[in-house]
Amino acid sequence: MLKENKSTYLPNLDGLRFLGSLFIILFHIENLKMNLGTPVINWFAYFHPLGNLDVTLFFVLSGFIITYLLLKEKERTETINLKNFYIRRILKIWPLYFFIVFIGLFVLPHFDFYFYHDYSTCVGNHFSMLLVSCLFFFPPLIQSLHFSIGAIWTIRVEEFFYLFWPILLKNKKNYMKLFFIVIGISLVLRNGYFVIILMEKYFHVDFFYLQHSAKKIFNLTNQYRVSTMAIGGIGAYLVVFDKQKILSFIYKKQTQWIVYFVTLVLLCAKIHIPIIHWEFYSVLFTIIIVNLATNPNSILKLDYPWMNYLGKISYGLYLYNPIMRILSLELVEHLFRADIIGWQMNALYYFFTIISTILISMLSYHVMEKPFLNLKKRFSPAKNLTVHSA
Repeated sequence: MLKENKSTYLPNLDGLRFLGSLFIILFHIENLKMNLGTPVINWFAYFHPLGNLDVTLFFVLSGFIITYLLLKEKERTETINLKNFYIRRILKIWPLYFFIVFIGLFVLPHFDFYFYHDYSTCVGNHFSMLLVSCLFFFPPLIQSLHFSIGAIWTIRVEEFFYLFWPILLKNKKNYMKLFFIVIGISLVLRNGYFVIILMEKYFHVDFFYLQHSAKKIFNLTNQYRVSTMAIGGIGAYLVVFDKQKILSFIYKKQTQWIVYFVTLVLLCAKIHIPIIHWEFYSVLFTIIIVNLATNPNSILKLDYPWMNYLGKISYGLYLYNPIMRILSLELVEHLFRADIIGWQMNALYYFFTIISTILISMLSYHVMEKPFLNLKKRFSPAKNLTVHSA
């Protein structure tokens, strides 16, 4: 069980965050090559559908950590200080987020030769829309922006979650009811579009305008996967309130082996679960996270100093990578005057992308992010409550 001492530390989560960030880096390296028409490595074509599930893992992890912190605060103080919570999130998220937005909208358009699409024209034609969208965390409205600073869309999703989640937890006592209501609403919104399509097909009812609106809602709810974060929150609830019957089952080595095996098989077989795809995988991810964070007998260990450090800078790894993979591609092709084809050029491209992303993330963390993170401690709900990567 989780031991409380001077600092409540949830092990392995920094390591998990690093591995998730690394997969995203590797995935998007090949994704860039695919969009350029350059031959991709065989493994990419196989694992391409898993990119969105890696993002889902991050959403579940965020839901687990944030819910854990909020429930712990409410347990100890009998309330949740909303102002302090929002200040902590602002100090954690906003400095790097708005720095990336500044680079994407005001710097990169002047270096259009680095980009494989008409990036500067896209920004120029839709600048006001993009600026408002980024400043107020609205849904991404211009797809072309995704290729260069597209990682920021997930930050908008998490900010939306952070906005309403503490309010709900503060004012509710029946947490499980709240979790399932949120999951249910998310499922209805996301799958409502397909219901309309089926009704048109089998009942010959013309829902053209309703279908058009439902498609927009579907596109939004497909990004705003609040249900996956709520499922992560269920895992935190089980830990905070020490639900022994469920936890003892989750902690069993047989359960761990089965969950890891099933997850690996489903991922390798690229199994899509109709209607509850994200939610199904989120349950598996939550069981894994609960074991990694709170089970001293976890069969998987990721609590190593080097992984913990890279996990701490994973926010930078995630946000800087879209820029660094494009710059690295141009740099490698310019230095060696050859396209990214063959194992030698691919090895160089991977090396430059990964190393440059790590180096810029280290610099960003120590120079820009850490001063704000130190300020964040002043607004901590309890001095003896510390969760890495929160």
